[in-house]
Amino acid sequence: MIQQNVQLQHVLSRECVSKKAYSAFNLFWAVSTVMTRQNLVPMLVTEKGGETETRMSPALIPLWDMANHAEGKITTIFNGETNCIESTTLRKCQRGEQIFIFYGPRSNADFLIHNGFVYAKNVHDCVPIRLGLSSMDQLVTERSDLLKELNIVVSGELNLLSAPQFISPELLAFVRVFNMNREQLDHWLSNDRAMDLLHTDCALDTQVELKTWKFLETRLMLLLKAFPTTLEEDQALQSGPKLGHIRNILLQFRIGEKQILHDALEYVKQRVKT
Repeated sequence: MIQQNVQLQHVLSRECVSKKAYSAFNLFWAVSTVMTRQNLVPMLVTEKGGETETRMSPALIPLWDMANHAEGKITTIFNGETNCIESTTLRKCQRGEQIFIFYGPRSNADFLIHNGFVYAKNVHDCVPIRLGLSSMDQLVTERSDLLKELNIVVSGELNLLSAPQFISPELLAFVRVFNMNREQLDHWLSNDRAMDLLHTDCALDTQVELKTWKFLETRLMLLLKAFPTTLEEDQALQSGPKLGHIRNILLQFRIGEKQILHDALEYVKQRVKT
């Protein structure tokens, strides 16, 4: 069965919304269906002056754009000689079997929003955590300078990753910089090995390293406690009575998010112990 976009009109009962509202929902669904199936392909464009250049243009590709996603690698290319899109299967297929393609390294949040499904055991899944420096921090300038040198946002979202990575290099480096004192900041600002802060096994002051992992432990515990249900309760719901297509997708997404948080917390706790 071809994976469909989440149809918002099914979330509300027909008795609760007007015909006009349902027309709007149908329009949104139709637009999103087309937008999620378009792909950029090179096309020759002739300018007013007669010059011809190649530009990337959105296009719908019959049959190919209906293939479902599976983990693998991108096997689609544009053949300039034949002026065609060419795609190879991810594995050998028997007659009558469904053909899958790899949509790209996307998180389940991207899949849910743009494609209307959640991919189980998505190795590219992540959970964003919003962090930022305070303008009231006396060392905000030094911290900002070091983060900019590391190409890390001063305020924004940094990712927790699926196992076995757990903590993204950018998230780890941000928390390290966040927990440094003036002397430590000055040391790394004058050090040509500042990029080492992105690595788990960076030679770092023991005090800063302990603060870093304790900070992450506390933050992850708070994020998990913010959910009204536990991971185990959600997993029990998943194996219980059928919830319906949309509710099941949303539950699956929530379970995946909690699993990443839970796994990252266990990893961080081990780092704290060592």
